[in-house]
Amino acid sequence: MRRTDKRKRGRRTGKKRMSTVSLLVIIMAAAVIAGGVGVFAMGGGTVTGRLPDFHMKDANVSPLTGQVYEGELPARPLIVSIDNVGDAVPQSNLSKADLVYEFPVEGLQTRLQAVFYGEFPEFFGPIRSTRPYFVDLTREYKGIFLAHGWSPDARKYLMSDVVPYINAMNTDCSFYRVSDKTAPHNSYIKWEEVKKKIDSEGWWKDKQDIRSFSFLSGSASNQGEAAVSIDVKYTSSKCEFSYDEKSGKYTRTINSGQQYIDKETGKSIEVDNVLVQYVKSKVLDAKGRLEIDMCAGGDAILFTGGVAVKGTWTRDDLDSRTIFKDESGSEFRLTPGHTWVEIADQNCELGYK
Repeated sequence: MRRTDKRKRGRRTGKKRMSTVSLLVIIMAAAVIAGGVGVFAMGGGTVTGRLPDFHMKDANVSPLTGQVYEGELPARPLIVSIDNVGDAVPQSNLSKADLVYEFPVEGLQTRLQAVFYGEFPEFFGPIRSTRPYFVDLTREYKGIFLAHGWSPDARKYLMSDVVPYINAMNTDCSFYRVSDKTAPHNSYIKWEEVKKKIDSEGWWKDKQDIRSFSFLSGSASNQGEAAVSIDVKYTSSKCEFSYDEKSGKYTRTINSGQQYIDKETGKSIEVDNVLVQYVKSKVLDAKGRLEIDMCAGGDAILFTGGVAVKGTWTRDDLDSRTIFKDESGSEFRLTPGHTWVEIADQNCELGYK
């Protein structure tokens, strides 16, 4: 049976390579019951999924993916504003992002905010302009924001220095346009340019206390309604996620089954979690630009492991993390790996089965 959920207005709503790395996998050699002490032996191995129950702080685990990485993780992530319409698709290196957020914007379109932390690809693009609520997201991640252009309100917001940023409109970094896409859907920048700016500004000098998620570990699993097919319909676009039990991943398609690939790999975008965060939007001007309150709180649904977990989200202020909790009051537990977040306003329809 397909569940349909439409929210109406007013309702409550360098280059660091990601591992699959060599990790010290802890194997239980003996458990000493007396005194509650466990004795473990260490051995070589590779983590491709969940960590054991004793968990994460002793290993170099990303707070964004729950996966172990080779080498030291950077001081803060990079959030990149990515085009998602027309000639922009397919985008480059989107599959390497730890998380991707899809937001509604003016013109009945959506735009992506890709969060890179564990792996930084050779280049990013197509890059588009920012909106104030993208900056709000960057504040949550204590991130560095990368975009090409801005709305008037977003320009004022960024110029107040609330986050470190690189914008093609006022930077000495070299953006470039590719020839196989048309402007304005063809702006790119190389990672080496971004890294040079990060180093010169000292943005990675001090480690930031970035937001974290809770993750499943060991043999734990989520309980919820079956959800192996998910449809997300924005005003003029649609995307779908199909769950594969064998791989444990969701494959993203668009517009009723059209393949959605990473231009650089030629492979479909796959993620381990799909998170729907319900918000309220308001039209601000004649161009249709939106205001989205990223602290209002509302409903949320986590899709992971083929089930749907219903809950809510809250955020105390713009410099705090968004907390997702299930109906029992416990934080959502994601499957370690990559996550796609759909920011769903009152015009968005969600269906799953």
